[in-house]
Amino acid sequence: MLKHRKSIVGLDIGSSSIKAIEITQDKFDYVISAFAQVDIPNEQARRDALADLFRNGGFRTKRVATAVSGKSVIFRYVNMAQMTPEQMHSAVRFEADKYIPFDLDEVELDIQKLLDVPSHVEEGSDEMKVLLVAAKKAIVQDQAAMLSELGLQPVGINVDAFALGNAFELNDIVSPGLRGSDHTVALVDIGFSKASINILRNNVTYFAREVAMGGQDLTNAITRRFGLEPFEAEALKRDPQEQVAEVQDAVQAALDDLGNEINLSFDFFENQFEGEVQEVLLSGGSVLLPFLEETLERTFEKRTRVWNPIEGLKVRSDNVDVEALNQFAPQLAVAVGLAAGTC
Repeated sequence: MLKHRKSIVGLDIGSSSIKAIEITQDKFDYVISAFAQVDIPNEQARRDALADLFRNGGFRTKRVATAVSGKSVIFRYVNMAQMTPEQMHSAVRFEADKYIPFDLDEVELDIQKLLDVPSHVEEGSDEMKVLLVAAKKAIVQDQAAMLSELGLQPVGINVDAFALGNAFELNDIVSPGLRGSDHTVALVDIGFSKASINILRNNVTYFAREVAMGGQDLTNAITRRFGLEPFEAEALKRDPQEQVAEVQDAVQAALDDLGNEINLSFDFFENQFEGEVQEVLLSGGSVLLPFLEETLERTFEKRTRVWNPIEGLKVRSDNVDVEALNQFAPQLAVAVGLAAGTC
């Protein structure tokens, strides 16, 4: 029934798991028409895990949108003279060595004007603040090649932090009117090896960054405290049961470090742009920790809550395990945003 409608799979290939969610646009509705998730023990197992996921996930389309992240992706915030988008791209390429620590031929570039920089002259602003994102071509090409070899059709390769923004915008489309004007929100996705941050004002990205800390640091802290194997520590982190207090004590220092590092991003944003972050929305595998919300809210001193990126979306229950979908929902922000950005 849905096969002739526009469908796309948002494919979040993480360090410890792969999440895939198929969204079908049916007129004005966005329908979750398939979903699958699989853990991966190491990078070598990734390809086989992807093949199994698409073989058994009930996906109706081969069109996929995915993302790259990590050290091969950089974000820069620079002031430039006022110019057209075409001039801006030329200027950045001409002076790329000022902004990018890679050879220009090695990267894919994306540039976005954020706002005019206030001028001391009454006539207006003669500068603008620009967000520059660069990703190594080799990483992008390798990921696209792997997907093509599996019989998939990569139609877009994004960056995790921007996918978060797409998911938030989709949430605003399907559930309009929940937020007032001039609302500034920080989306923080805490994955296994990193945390992705996207600060938006009125659904426009003003700041994006990745922090090289995540759930793995919490798992390592549990491993050291309890003398467990890593897989046992991961299981205890996901479901501490009656050992919540002991687990919280074990991870507190690592969680404080992560929270303080994220807070530096909020400070940078608030120093560069007028206004402050009003709300922090958490996603990612680490939100399963029962004390995460409360701990980070104390660190940030801002309203902080776990976010459900599939809220308001319809679900094709004859092809989707609704119970599993709801269980993993807080971990699906990147995957939803990848699909939303291409629908």
